[in-house]
Amino acid sequence: MFGSIGKVIYMKENRLKSRRIAEGLTITDLSRLSKISTKVISQTERFLIDPTEVTKRKIVNGLNAVKRSGEKPYEFEYIFPRTDRD
Repeated sequence: MFGSIGKVIYMKENRLKSRRIAEGLTITDLSRLSKISTKVISQTERFLIDPTEVTKRKIVNGLNAVKRSGEKPYEFEYIFPRTDRD
């Protein structure tokens, strides 16, 4: 028996997928830019995992790597908003 029956797991929301698509990036592109596996990025976008803050920061840095000069970079809190459950 796994012991997880009846537990509610809250996955944190994020704007990763919408911003990745807005920047014209595939999951593979973002994986290369952030040096994070495609699996972790995909699972994060689908709210299946809540990666560590270090991993999230690498992902945000990957998104910011494609920003043009003069464009405002994404802030960590915009992509991965804090929730009341933090």
